[in-house]
Amino acid sequence: MSNINYLLNKFKDSAQVKQIVDELKTVPARIRLKGIKGAQKAFLIASTAENTSMLHVVICESKEEAAYLFNDVTGILGEYRTWFFPDSFKRPGFFDDLNATQILQRSETINKLINTPGNGHVVVTYPEALFERVVKPAILSQHRIEVLKGGKLDVNFAIEILIEYGFERTDFVYEPGQFSIRGGIIDLFSHGNDLPYRIELFDDEVERIQTFDPLTQLSKSNLESVSIVPNLNTRFRQDEKAPFLTVLPTNSVLWVNDIQFVYDRLQYCFEQAEKFASRINAHDPAELREIFRDRAFVYPGDIADEFTSMSTLFFET
Repeated sequence: MSNINYLLNKFKDSAQVKQIVDELKTVPARIRLKGIKGAQKAFLIASTAENTSMLHVVICESKEEAAYLFNDVTGILGEYRTWFFPDSFKRPGFFDDLNATQILQRSETINKLINTPGNGHVVVTYPEALFERVVKPAILSQHRIEVLKGGKLDVNFAIEILIEYGFERTDFVYEPGQFSIRGGIIDLFSHGNDLPYRIELFDDEVERIQTFDPLTQLSKSNLESVSIVPNLNTRFRQDEKAPFLTVLPTNSVLWVNDIQFVYDRLQYCFEQAEKFASRINAHDPAELREIFRDRAFVYPGDIADEFTSMSTLFFET
């Protein structure tokens, strides 16, 4: 048994974690945690997630803090149990430059929240990421395309749908939102996955589905099905989006240091976004213009109701 597994089991069996799990049976629970230092936070979150069937959302105070904690929790639970939910911009709180990798990661996390069976997962995020609305699960389900191995797929229909969803046809795919077709092979890079898909057809039957490395073109893994989603930032109207916390399962658990800090940071983001929106013009990237045209952001006061309705654990110094 590794040292990490040994420590995780010790935390899981501790009286403190068992007390937390018992308190979480009352919704909404309010639990205050004192004296938690260093790596204890990651082990406490991971062991509580292991002992419950709930989704745990950890709201850190900054992107840097969130990244460190995400790495720690991932090292304990594994990458399939731990998800990172970033904002869409290169610098949190500054709205002049989008980060394509983080936009993909946001889409991927939302897609996993909707499609991954079971709970006991951990999402790590921070206020600037919560400031941006996300697509409502019911709306996303209506627009998601499912391709099954052994199923039927008409190439012309696929082209029509992909273009309608804002995908660009290219010779080779290397970033989300692109697709290419060569004979009976469809390569496409969905906005909800970190690697592109290769769909091989025999006539109109899906013979094989794989992920592949866009740099080497080498296959990575075989799949039984794929879920194709459009760009979640720009392909949906404001009324089709909602605050991130409202799309979570009702029994989800929040972990936070200081709720007032979260409110203050959301207010700062709101003020900065309003200033930026007043300056945006035709020279800015189209995707950026789309985001600010719809004002798809959370009003700081709106998030307060979600905090009061969900079980919350507070880290106190």
